[in-house]
Amino acid sequence: MDANPAQDGDSAATFDRFARYYDDDYRHYADDVDALLALAEEASGPVLELGCGTGRLLLPLAQAGHTLTGVDISPALLAVARRKLAQAHLLDQVTLVEGDLRRLALPRRDFGFAFFTSNTLMHLTTPGAQLAALTNAARHLRPGGRLLVDLFHPDIARLIEVHGLMELADHWQTAEGAQVVKWSVRTLDLAAQLQETLFIYEETAPDGSTRRTPCPFTLRFLWRNEAELMLAAAGFEMQAVWGDFDGSPYDSQSEHLILVASKAAE
Repeated sequence: MDANPAQDGDSAATFDRFARYYDDDYRHYADDVDALLALAEEASGPVLELGCGTGRLLLPLAQAGHTLTGVDISPALLAVARRKLAQAHLLDQVTLVEGDLRRLALPRRDFGFAFFTSNTLMHLTTPGAQLAALTNAARHLRPGGRLLVDLFHPDIARLIEVHGLMELADHWQTAEGAQVVKWSVRTLDLAAQLQETLFIYEETAPDGSTRRTPCPFTLRFLWRNEAELMLAAAGFEMQAVWGDFDGSPYDSQSEHLILVASKAAE
């Protein structure tokens, strides 16, 4: 870890706080699954997920027969992933690793496909940290191996619109019958390309007891040209830039900035 890791990325403790809520938060989201399954199938080799969280994507990829390694900095998120994979009898196909994406050193360096999805790369909050993670991803791919990076499209009008607002983001009932309300507050530092985000989960149990869990984190957004230059500096060659997981072209109306690249021949 850096002497001061808070300078260029959130800590494990930051993400541990999400473990209780992560799967419910993503309960309706599967937009990336089909595209990742297709890319993994084309790779015909081991797959590496960088920032695997609770295993939302490890599960369908393992069910499709792929051998996977999932890396995350949060032991709490990895514990949830391990439990889910064990329940599905898939632990023999998946290796879970707790580690920093910038300094990861896995024994195998022959992955055919690796990916950062759900803005994972943006949790590293300096250009140097993001470049280090991309360079490290390249080290673990075989020549010609593919990398997918999923970022949000930096819609400046929208970022300014939500600056400082407290928004009702979601609400749900847990399997145990608790009611959860999720609030979101975002503030923008446009010059630094940073969005400070606070999610607040207010949970009311069936017995009326309550708990309030604040989950602050920081995202550093990237522009397309900047992201492409970073990938080139990390040893990749661009293949495609999508605006969504259906492969549609990236433009100013896109919700995502998705980059697909391949590791340059050595």
